[in-house]
Amino acid sequence: MADIQNFTNARSLLNALAEAMNLINPEVQDHHQKTAYLAYMTASAAGCDPEELEQIIYASLLHDIGAIVYEVPGKITDIERDAENVSRIGAGMLRGLEEFDAAANIILCCQISYCRLISQNNCPVSGVSEHYIRLASFVHLADTVSLIVDPGKPVLNQVRNICAIIGSMRGTEFSEEAVDAFMKISENEFIWLDLVNRPTLLAVFTGEIKNISLNETVRLTNLMSRIIDYRSSFTAMHSAGVAASAMKLAELAGMSEDDCMMMRIAGNLHDIGKLMVPRAILEKPGKLTDEEFGIIREHPYFTRLILMNVDGFGKIANWAGFHHEKLNGRGYPFHFGASQLDLGSRIMAVADIFSAITEVRPYRAGMSKEQAMNILNENMKNNAVCGDIVGLLSERYEEVDSIRDSVSREAGKRYFESLERAGANK
Repeated sequence: MADIQNFTNARSLLNALAEAMNLINPEVQDHHQKTAYLAYMTASAAGCDPEELEQIIYASLLHDIGAIVYEVPGKITDIERDAENVSRIGAGMLRGLEEFDAAANIILCCQISYCRLISQNNCPVSGVSEHYIRLASFVHLADTVSLIVDPGKPVLNQVRNICAIIGSMRGTEFSEEAVDAFMKISENEFIWLDLVNRPTLLAVFTGEIKNISLNETVRLTNLMSRIIDYRSSFTAMHSAGVAASAMKLAELAGMSEDDCMMMRIAGNLHDIGKLMVPRAILEKPGKLTDEEFGIIREHPYFTRLILMNVDGFGKIANWAGFHHEKLNGRGYPFHFGASQLDLGSRIMAVADIFSAITEVRPYRAGMSKEQAMNILNENMKNNAVCGDIVGLLSERYEEVDSIRDSVSREAGKRYFESLERAGANK
């Protein structure tokens, strides 16, 4: 039975989130970790308390998530050109998740100059407190420095020039407090060396890492599922539907309450590896080419790779990573057969197919019960999916589908409303 109170920890989940962000584009590799590290060190020097530092870490890791709704840019600088809009979209993605309210407020401000934020007549955001404006300046400064550093040159030879650039924007682009703290830590060579050598994110949290309960893990992975699904309007509701379907099917199959919750986590995260798939492929309504399908076939591998590094996620990583495996061994990418696929893996495979064919997509309506069951029964006859799970779904179809439809619609509504609020032009 899972340890409800100490199921995993913040370091593991945040590292997984950072690795997922790195999948979006090789050009973005480590940018968010570097921003988080430098923002943390700068804010620490300024005397921020542990709660504020944690909020800064979350906001730094997630400050560019709004870019997920766009075609993958060629360079991180392409994201920065539309930074304020990216921030508005990202903040909208986090709204409604209590754990990330602070991060949402920081992200909303972290691409706007400090002098504009404190202006009574020219502030582009409303309802954000001075507290979050203060923290946002640390993130904004760290983000800027991370972009200025040239990884192809010795970093210590760049410090004087970088400090001159940042110092020239004291009180305008960045707060006086943030710039003064940055100047103080810039004297430490190890910080610059950490920055360019991919610092082990959150090693700075040693002694402060808090354990996370199973219930809290479900809530936190709800956020991660939003990041996954916001990659495309074609998948805006998929992870939510899979998670709800898998959890209900696990309950009907007699799994323990804890395992049912872990099934929901696995459903939330089963497509996290899909962040490496270009949107043009995700949104292609017709048949994929062999080359395009080759890219798709990689995503379950990356899902499992990321989740295996999260403490306490052993079963979850397998359930999520095996969702395209088949009992006949013809799935991908591991080609496991019936003897290697446990009950959770079998449930996830059925939940994924069921949700994919019944949810509404921009290019088609969801399938009816008769159509969906015909496809699932055909898969069962071919020994691709488990007959017992398909039977459970058939017996309780309306109940499972109602749950899936409800959470899917909620996720889809949230997706489109967040884009509308941000004025995003996709």
